[in-house]
Amino acid sequence: MREKDSPVGKRVTILDVAEAANVSRQTVTRAMNDMDDISAKTRQRVLDAAERLGYRPSRQARNLVSREKTHALGLVVASFRNPYYTEIAADLLSAATERGWQLIMAAAEGEVADALDLLSTQVDAVVCHFGGTDAELLEASRGLPVIRLEAESTLAGVHSVELDLESGLVEAIAALRAKGARRFGMVDSNYTLRDIGAYEPSPRRVWFEREVGEQLTEVVVGEETISGGSRAFADLMERRPDTDAVLMFNDLMALGAVQSAHALGLAVPGQVRIVGVDGLALGEAVDPPLTTISLDTQGLAANAMDIVEILAKAQFARLDPIHRIVRAKVLWRASA
Repeated sequence: MREKDSPVGKRVTILDVAEAANVSRQTVTRAMNDMDDISAKTRQRVLDAAERLGYRPSRQARNLVSREKTHALGLVVASFRNPYYTEIAADLLSAATERGWQLIMAAAEGEVADALDLLSTQVDAVVCHFGGTDAELLEASRGLPVIRLEAESTLAGVHSVELDLESGLVEAIAALRAKGARRFGMVDSNYTLRDIGAYEPSPRRVWFEREVGEQLTEVVVGEETISGGSRAFADLMERRPDTDAVLMFNDLMALGAVQSAHALGLAVPGQVRIVGVDGLALGEAVDPPLTTISLDTQGLAANAMDIVEILAKAQFARLDPIHRIVRAKVLWRASA
């Protein structure tokens, strides 16, 4: 028989119980499994809410509780179609396994909130890429501790591993100047069209324009794919054929730029130098091999796990932001 307070056709989750009892997800876990650090009054309030809603922990949730010192971590990335995210997933899986954690992954092909909701009853914390604000992420996570990647966090409950891409970008531009580059162009990503419905310059574009100054020729926007990079690079060179160095938003787009340069009859690096961002091994498979500002995905994973273990020791309480920084470096190959 369906309980009167249970939404018709909707499976009751631990978050529904937490909301009904006005407690955290972790408090529901403690109450349902007769764990310590919870008052008798709060425990009874949670049990009453669970009974009223007809909540029963899933088999997986019960198993996670019964295995001592074993936790589950969620990973949400924009898409597994981009090799950069698959490399992050592989490195985080290795780091989590070494420390005795399970890793459950999801791709936010639609809304990040949907992916977080999918993982909310299965994991203790989530590592994710998220283009919005900390407040939006905190709301979407519904109380689940979150470690965001590539951007610094400012709110309690949201932690971060920041990639210092700017220093790598500055290093690359200085070296390109030393190699003779004088006219710099860039292809930026249009990812904000997906996230907020309008284009906004990425931080990479802001850093790039500030660093190249008056030597900037043009910035063109494209899709984060090989074909998108190819089209955008061709557009850039049509507008400003005098450009002799181009930064592509990521390595996938840069692979397309190298292909496009061949099709246009442009010598790389003789007429135009091409630099990507990510450090994908795939960049070695093109001719000439791709120079890239390499993001340390192993360092990213290790620092994320360090934060996760701090949260575990605090029983996943809402702590002030924990912040780590991972440096980028330039991998010089023949394209630049």
